Amino acid sequence: MARYTSLGKVNGVEMKILRDTGATLDLICNKYVKPHMYTNEKVWLRTPLEESLICLPLVEVEQDCEMGHVITKAAVLRDSLDQGRYLLGNKTAALLDDYKTKEDVQMHMINAVQTRAQRKLLEMENEIQSQSIEQFD
Repeated sequence: MARYTSLGKVNGVEMKILRDTGATLDLICNKYVKPHMYTNEKVWLRTPLEESLICLPLVEVEQDCEMGHVITKAAVLRDSLDQGRYLLGNKTAALLDDYKTKEDVQMHMINAVQTRAQRKLLEMENEIQSQSIEQFD
């Protein structure tokens, strides 16, 4: 496991970060999370060892390691499952790989939602802009 483990800081706490290629999401133990980090979102997970689904809360986590610095979301595990490691899932690993060649880049994972009103406003702005370009041609 040593080749998949690196040292880093998660929420300011130095810990081992284990790259879990079988996990989509990051996982962190509850004892490393403060109440203000909870996002009021939940995720349903199924492990290979159980048939039933598990509902876990999501938190915003700041991770700083040799792969880079990222603020992302992680599912929270109960303290009894703590092994002193942060499990780095595929989504965050892909995000870090995309920015691996860029230096001094701070990344933030964002859940972007565009409302119908915002989309309509953007379409109107694009239409006005294209009309003004046509006038100059």
